[in-house]
Amino acid sequence: MKKFLAMLLSAAMTLTMLAACGAPASSGSDASGTPETSGSSETGKTPAASGSDSLQLVLSTTDGSTTDDKVPTPWYNRTLATNMMFRSLFLANSTLTSVKPDLAEYTVSDDSLVYTITMKDGLKWSDGEPLTAEDVVFSIETAQKSATVNAIYTAAFAKIANLAAEGNVITITLSEPYAAMANVLAQFAILPKHCLEGVDPLSIDTDAFWQKPVTSGLYTVDEFKVGNYFTLKPNEHYEGTAPKIQKVTVSFVNDYLTAAQSGIADYLYGNATDLVEAMEKMPNYTATPIDVLFYKYFIFNMKGVDGNENPAMQNVEVRKAVIEAIDRAALATLYPNATILNSGVPNNYEAYNGFEYKYDAATTKANLEKAGYDFEHTFKICYYNNDQTSIDLINTVAYYLQQAGMKVETTLSNDGTTDLFTTRDYDIGFKGKSAFSIDEWYTEYMSTDALFGNIFGGDTAFDASLQKLFAATEEADRNEALKELQALEQEKVYKVPVFTLGNYVFTSDHVKLPEGVEFCNPLYSCDMDFANWEIA
Repeated sequence: MKKFLAMLLSAAMTLTMLAACGAPASSGSDASGTPETSGSSETGKTPAASGSDSLQLVLSTTDGSTTDDKVPTPWYNRTLATNMMFRSLFLANSTLTSVKPDLAEYTVSDDSLVYTITMKDGLKWSDGEPLTAEDVVFSIETAQKSATVNAIYTAAFAKIANLAAEGNVITITLSEPYAAMANVLAQFAILPKHCLEGVDPLSIDTDAFWQKPVTSGLYTVDEFKVGNYFTLKPNEHYEGTAPKIQKVTVSFVNDYLTAAQSGIADYLYGNATDLVEAMEKMPNYTATPIDVLFYKYFIFNMKGVDGNENPAMQNVEVRKAVIEAIDRAALATLYPNATILNSGVPNNYEAYNGFEYKYDAATTKANLEKAGYDFEHTFKICYYNNDQTSIDLINTVAYYLQQAGMKVETTLSNDGTTDLFTTRDYDIGFKGKSAFSIDEWYTEYMSTDALFGNIFGGDTAFDASLQKLFAATEEADRNEALKELQALEQEKVYKVPVFTLGNYVFTSDHVKLPEGVEFCNPLYSCDMDFANWEIA
């Protein structure tokens, strides 16, 4: 298989066209993507100098997660840097399946509809202002209106029928049970009302606040060098255990591997083969595998909520034929730990419904002809990861489609979020999603999803089954809802998973971790006992 794939890649490179997918935009990040940027050199930046007294972190500017002029919003992806700055009501464990108090503790009514949340006394923001229940209410209400927010919050907060604060007590009343509510609240960062209440929620993630944010966690921003890096210093108003590390430097980088080789990354993560293999050869790094639901998948550009359709992809039989023209088993060999799947539910789960997409090279062109595909159409593939593994994968996909008689153009995006969900000049997009749970995969089908409504047209077909999933507290009810959702996604063919990937966290010998620390999915927040991390 590997020899065949090498030959295939060679052929693909000669056939594939590469174009620019769109101009960079300053808004948003792609909550679905783990940075996989390795294999390219740094351009246009001077990374912060490595220092023996500073923990060195990095943020990717090429995966849609942030731009180099601000701290990224924690309402989309969480990062180690933002986890140090912004706290949630609760603190999750490493599997993100249970919580303990942080800013608050809670109780739930017997009918699972009323959450009574009691804030700690004496909490303060980094500017010395009180951190109160009003900040929590403001944050939730603002996130409900924000254009840049993770789908797990959209799904959970849509269930809130009433939200109120009195003194240090917040009461959340749900319209129907939502089994994951406490786990979601353990990820949701509370932001300061007194700094942001006048900001338009639709552009809150690009406000000037993010260059000098008021924070609630162990650290706050000290120095900010736009286009380069920012530093963190301990938050004097943090009431918990003070961190042992007194300085954190966070550099904006194009490429994680180059950053590691330059000595400016004590912690990073990824799953691309070239990154993993290169990092494992560096003796000053320890690789820790993380079992996560990281989906690599295709999305079809169908129709925006504005009614603007992509005519080439309206026929579901065409969409099915396109997917079955691609050998996903061959694509999986490009990664060290890929597991093929056919829905949002992994094949080894009890709820998997048994459906498979089947590749047959001998019938792919005939299937496209039968589906009525226009072979004069230039089929555009958009993707946003610039690591060599992703490039090889896209070239291979293009090769398969060209072998089926299609004209293909591949386009590398400068800003995946804008190009996939706003500009929309493509037929199929390739992206990644580091999911909080299976539920998060399916929340992208919600008719109200702020991003995916722009390519699925706000279809309401999934909503009823999603409500069943969110409310399910029994395994049998949950599995039934998941089977309904699988049947719908395989009928509609709006997005198609290729495989899931495990992830890796890499830590340098410059940092000493406390005994027993456990990493979680790198795009979420959990208890990693960071106060007791030390510079070695």
